[in-house]
Amino acid sequence: MRYFTFILVIHLYVSGMSQASLTVDHMQATIGDQLKATIKTNLSNGREWINMKEIWPDSSKQFEVIHGPVVENSDPSSMTVSWTIALFDTGWVRIPALPLLIKYQDKIDTVFSNDVPVQIKPVEPDSTGLLPIKDIVRQPFSILYFKKYIPHFIGALLLLFGLIYWWRHRKKKENIKEQIVYVPLPHDWAFNALSDLESKRLWQSGEVKEHYTLLTSILREYLERRYSIRALEQTTDEILDQLRLQQLSPLLLADTSELLSISDLIKFAKADPGIDIHAATIERVRNFVKQTMQVPSLLTPETDKTSTDAPVE
Repeated sequence: MRYFTFILVIHLYVSGMSQASLTVDHMQATIGDQLKATIKTNLSNGREWINMKEIWPDSSKQFEVIHGPVVENSDPSSMTVSWTIALFDTGWVRIPALPLLIKYQDKIDTVFSNDVPVQIKPVEPDSTGLLPIKDIVRQPFSILYFKKYIPHFIGALLLLFGLIYWWRHRKKKENIKEQIVYVPLPHDWAFNALSDLESKRLWQSGEVKEHYTLLTSILREYLERRYSIRALEQTTDEILDQLRLQQLSPLLLADTSELLSISDLIKFAKADPGIDIHAATIERVRNFVKQTMQVPSLLTPETDKTSTDAPVE
């Protein structure tokens, strides 16, 4: 106690002699506690303190400036500036004398504050010692714990349903496109093919063989489409035998036989029946198609099959 009183008397004496007085609100504290340090100085007659924010040294590890400076300058002759500091050493810790740079009439003088000793006590350990580790506390199950995941779950379900709907809708569109593919009737196909051949004017340019090759190919493919016989792979005699089974009229069979025979002679024997025959061959095939084509009907399937399969006389 005597030592503490002696230090306090010396501190008050030095503070009265110096031009800048440094004080703290507690002379004793526990390590880590915050203290209020205040510097009081005379800044009358236009004096200016120019290093107020940089006065505390950065290299000190014994204390840390928490907050400040806070200035109270209602009376310039006794202006006070305060900081909140924390000390991190035990025993008697001395706050060093701080240099104040005072500017007066374009001159800068250095004024030092007094140093202040502060007794810092360590944190006393718990007298009861360390308690044993407690058992793990199991929280009861609650469905409310998962409520934060409900929006994510709903979003995932909506995305899944959206993908399923899109997939099924896409498949339906593909099926509709497949169903609406237009397949022309045998006679429609034959008429279009004959018109294309006629527009080429092959026999007029001397390509007689090419003309008859395409013409017989059209006639044979029409027979395949109309009567489901393999006309493209059969000979003329085999085709005629198949046509006799379709109950065609003798006149129509004779005309078809003559047309196929002329085509064979021109393609294989290089015969030349005359220009008039060339001009009439396309019309003869077109007439054969007209007399054997299926006529669309709105009757029942059984009646429609009976009426449309018969040749048109």
